[in-house]
Amino acid sequence: MNNDTKISFVMPAYNCENTVVDTVESIIKTNFRNGDELIIVNDGSSDNTQKVLLKLQEKYKEIKLINNTENIGCPATRNIGIEQAKNPLIFNMDADDVLATNSINLLQKYLIKNNADISAFSESRFFQKNIKKVTHKWVTKGGILTLSDFLAGQITPGGNYLYTKASWKKIGGYWEFGKGLHEFWGFTLKQLANGAKLVVLDNSYYFHRYGMGDSLFVRESKKTNEGLIVTTRMIMNFIDMINTDDAKYIQSGENWFENLSKKPIRLKTGEIGIAGYKIVLKQSNFIIDSLKKNKLVQKIYYSYKKTIQKNHYEKEYDDFKNKLTSDRGFIMQERDKKMILGENTESTNFDTHYIYHPAWAARILKETKPEKHTDISSTLTFCSIVSAFIPVEFYDYRPANLKLSGFLSKRADLQDLPFEDKSLDSLSCMHTIEHIGLGRYGDPINPDADLKAIFELKRVLASSGNLLFVVPIGQPKICFNAHRIYSYNQIMNYFSDLTLKEFSLIPDNAMDTGIVKNCSKELSDKQNYGCGLFWFTKK
Repeated sequence: MNNDTKISFVMPAYNCENTVVDTVESIIKTNFRNGDELIIVNDGSSDNTQKVLLKLQEKYKEIKLINNTENIGCPATRNIGIEQAKNPLIFNMDADDVLATNSINLLQKYLIKNNADISAFSESRFFQKNIKKVTHKWVTKGGILTLSDFLAGQITPGGNYLYTKASWKKIGGYWEFGKGLHEFWGFTLKQLANGAKLVVLDNSYYFHRYGMGDSLFVRESKKTNEGLIVTTRMIMNFIDMINTDDAKYIQSGENWFENLSKKPIRLKTGEIGIAGYKIVLKQSNFIIDSLKKNKLVQKIYYSYKKTIQKNHYEKEYDDFKNKLTSDRGFIMQERDKKMILGENTESTNFDTHYIYHPAWAARILKETKPEKHTDISSTLTFCSIVSAFIPVEFYDYRPANLKLSGFLSKRADLQDLPFEDKSLDSLSCMHTIEHIGLGRYGDPINPDADLKAIFELKRVLASSGNLLFVVPIGQPKICFNAHRIYSYNQIMNYFSDLTLKEFSLIPDNAMDTGIVKNCSKELSDKQNYGCGLFWFTKK
């Protein structure tokens, strides 16, 4: 490890005699490397914290102790420790949290790989006394965290960040408002608003202790409206970056911060990002989590679950049969049983890609009102329903034997479409191109078949014609032989000779958000398996 990657762990400590040993040992024993340092700043503790820290320093020579003569609060104490740090990378740590083994090394590699200013864990795992008993998690999506993501909800990366000392200097350190309520929130806001690149490492975590009766958050939150006062003071520094209506809302005196998840704050660009979410774990511990990953345990569990469901089915069958009267005219026999299990869910489940993208396309056709629409291998359901209002010709490598008025099905090869140049005014090809050339549907293997198909779509599209084009979107990759996933830039390059009229997105969390209209490239790049909705026109 060279000098540019060494880390200074910085930890404020106030009245933490019962927790700080676990915290320090999670750093020194499993996350420390040669050349790293641990700076602990005792912020005028009134309990036995100083004695505990001196014993730790005697045991671990890597620890540097600083003592504040009086209690000045977490953010000011953090700034003092970071100012004394000799290394270019800072890891911020609270004196009651615990790190997972080798977790900082992974954060460090991720920060360097992405040339980022800050790297963060994707999960904060909350516990009270024992880290094996996690009660709930805050989960943030991996990848780049933008300012719009940060303002989309209250749940964000926990604040125990790895970051460059240069980025801390650039923004003037932590705001020293009071004792430090919402200091992590303010620090993140300050960094992102000043252009810092913050990346979140997927499937990573640290342990966040809560429920401490005398914690800073508990003490400061008791002050009337303190949270709203502090966060408003912070965001007012960047109010010129906020959408005009939302800026007025922030300044109205309403508790905008508590309502962030219901009413995200928009930037002037209009973008709304993806916020984190909370998972509540019942009877959660790591032994149970590990057992759940065991295939034998899973098999036993699902067998037990199915037995319970079958018993419930038999009970309901007997109950229904006993209540059924003969005057209804139905025959009910054992041989006619059709046992369907697992559908008594609280809400109707659906595939967000295949419900939302046809709905998007249908609304555009309602707007454009073509005399005839031609579809290449999109969903048959979409074409059959649209054909009730607009004549539809459906072409597929495997034509459908479907007979409806206004609907015609024929065979076609996407790589050699049977149409004249510039002959189709209204054309769609949705959730199809990603499969071409992978052999999944009996077509020949060809890694570049999708490019040939795209050329064909552009060739047959008429001047001023409309093309509705849908593909999986995110980080480019091939999941053979299922599909390809494209980046926004790839699609825009492939269709550079057409005009983009609309780009919308069905994001990974579409169950919560629905379609994101007029989506940004940045948001689409952060998807794992999103669905890009492109409306192109031909000049």
